[in-house]
Amino acid sequence: MKIIDVKGFRLAMPRAAYQWRKGIPSQNATRDAFLLEVTAEGGLKGHCFAIAHGDALALATEQLLKPVVIGEQVLDREYLWQKLWDMGRGLISLQPAQAVFDVALWDLAAKRADLPLYRYLGAYRHEVLAYASTFTLDTVEGYRHLARDCVDRGYKAIKLHLFGDVRMDIEACRVVRDEVGPDIALMIDASGGYTYEEALWAGRELEKLQYEWFEEPLRDYQFRALAELSRRLEIPLCVAETGRDTLYDVASNITFKTGSFIHAGWQRKVGITALLKIAHLCEAHGMRCQLHRGEIPNLHVALAISNCRYVEQIVPEDSFHFCLKTPPIVPDADGYVRPPAGPGLGYDIDWEEVERHTVRVV
Repeated sequence: MKIIDVKGFRLAMPRAAYQWRKGIPSQNATRDAFLLEVTAEGGLKGHCFAIAHGDALALATEQLLKPVVIGEQVLDREYLWQKLWDMGRGLISLQPAQAVFDVALWDLAAKRADLPLYRYLGAYRHEVLAYASTFTLDTVEGYRHLARDCVDRGYKAIKLHLFGDVRMDIEACRVVRDEVGPDIALMIDASGGYTYEEALWAGRELEKLQYEWFEEPLRDYQFRALAELSRRLEIPLCVAETGRDTLYDVASNITFKTGSFIHAGWQRKVGITALLKIAHLCEAHGMRCQLHRGEIPNLHVALAISNCRYVEQIVPEDSFHFCLKTPPIVPDADGYVRPPAGPGLGYDIDWEEVERHTVRVV
C-alpha cells in the first residue's frame, strides 16, 4: 500500500496569549499550527496536528518531505524514519516535518487495523494519570487560585511554569504547597532559566516542600553541570526535553547521568517511532520516561509503555485543542485521562473549522 499524496494545512488558530518565563518571548493570541494528511492507495488517510511552527512545517513539507515519500510503502515506517533522519543531517528543518509525517503513518496504520493507536502499539493500560501544567501567571498569589481550581477539577498532580526569578519561583512553590496540602504531587519546570548556584538552592528548597521533580533547572545541553546537580540533590531531575537529537540525545543524557528520568514528546523527539525507542531505552536503564505536553499522540504512547507515571495536560485544556469535534481531554474525578474513542489517534476532525482557519495548503 503506497503513499499517493501528502497534504499540509498551515493554520492560524485564535487562542489566549501565554508566557513561559521571563526571557522567553510571550506567545500572541494566534497559534501557528499545522495539520498533515497522508493518503494511501484506496483512500485511507492518516493525520497529525502540530501545535506550533506551522509556517516552517508547511515549507519543509512542501520542499523536503513530499518529494521523497510519495510512492513509498505506508507500512515501511522504520525504513522511512531512518531515511528521513539521515537526510536531516544536512537539512535540520526536515526533522519537524519528519515528526508529523511519522505520527500520521502510525495513525493510518492503526486505522487500517481498526484499532485505537495505543492498542495497535500494544496496550499496557487503558488510562493514565494526568498532571495540570500551568502557563506563567502574573503574580505569586495567582498560583494559589489556579492550583485550587485544578484540584477541584480532579487533578492529583500539578506542574508549575514560573517567572524565571528563583526567589519568586520558590515563593510560588510554597504558596501552592500550602494551598493543596501534602497529598497532591507537585513539580516545577524552570525552563532552563537558572544558574547552577540558583538551581542548587532551589532544589534544596523544593526538597523541603516535597516536590516530586525538578524539571530543566539548567539548559539541557549542560551535561556536566546537570550531572553534578543531580548528584548533589535528592529531588529527581527531569531532563532532555529540548534536545533535538532524539534517542541519541537521550542516550547521552543517560550515559552522563544528567537526571533521574527523561522528558520526551513526539514533536521534539521526531515522531512516535523515536518516542517508543526512547521509552524502551529508559526502561532498559530502569528509568521513567515522562511524556511531554498533553497531545493525543503522546497520550497513546503513554498507554503503550510501562515506565510513564503521568501525562502532561496544559491548563486551560483548550489551549492546544484545534479543529476537533471532540472536547479537550480532562481528567476524571480520580485524575485519570483516556484518549478519544475511535481507531488511530481518535481524531474527529472538524473540516469546516480547518477550512476557516487555513492560511496555506501545501
